[in-house]
Amino acid sequence: MRLRPYFGILAALAMSSGALADDEVKQPTSREIIEATSPNDWRPLDPENTLYLDLPAGKIVIELRPDFAPKHVQRIKELTREKFYDGIVFHRVIEGFMAQGGDPTGTGTGSSEKPNLEAEFTRDAGEVEGLNVIGRDRIAPRIGYVDGMPVAAQPEALRTFIKDSRVDLWPVHCPGVMSMARATDPNSANSQFFLMIGDSRLNLDKRYTGWGWIVDGFEASRRIVRGEPPVRPTPIIRARIAADVPESERDNIKVLKTGNPVFLQYLKAAGQVNDTGLVKDICEIRVPIKKDGKIEL
Repeated sequence: MRLRPYFGILAALAMSSGALADDEVKQPTSREIIEATSPNDWRPLDPENTLYLDLPAGKIVIELRPDFAPKHVQRIKELTREKFYDGIVFHRVIEGFMAQGGDPTGTGTGSSEKPNLEAEFTRDAGEVEGLNVIGRDRIAPRIGYVDGMPVAAQPEALRTFIKDSRVDLWPVHCPGVMSMARATDPNSANSQFFLMIGDSRLNLDKRYTGWGWIVDGFEASRRIVRGEPPVRPTPIIRARIAADVPESERDNIKVLKTGNPVFLQYLKAAGQVNDTGLVKDICEIRVPIKKDGKIEL
């Protein structure tokens, strides 16, 4: 029997060791991170705070956020249950900006007969549960999420220096965020609303009341006919609160918990947050969901 030369064995071991080392340093992709999650990393939507908007291009599923805008969410739910929004069109739709509807006259000057609402532009960060700061960006010192809603906030350290000890937190007007239209008076919101189809943080944040975000069906919103007004305005065929829909007919959707460490791991793997905490673009981030058990990123 011939003995293998010693140097050959060392070379083989070195190659094997190198292969193992390469495997050990290989980082998982963003999709691999999500696919490795457990059921506890996901949450269902609350039917009482889920809004369905049926459009010609499909259904939009919206999570209502009473923790940000309780009076506005209450108004949206009241009008929805009164079937106020059924048949109303999107009368002002600007590409790269927003789609506005909720006016029964379709002119942009109408409203419901209910009284106007007081502004709910910001909240005290200390009053909103579940804030998960993922970092900072060029606009805000704190950027993060409350569940799936993208938010920005002042530094918590300001609390001891401000007279009323209030540190503001607000929804950011990124694509998919729902907000309330108003006139010049900050307290003039009534029934008209708009959904964001572009990034308008610098123009709208802290000046308009954000009350929800699109969980599923954003592509249907992309097919709303543009124009001021559109030649053939897109109607809301039907608006419903999920709690009023038979359970068997509700969308089976779960949302990745944005307060879990796995969410930040996912963002870093996707290149959205670097090791210094700088957020690349909060408006490019899509919170993963599971629809009928299938992951959608």
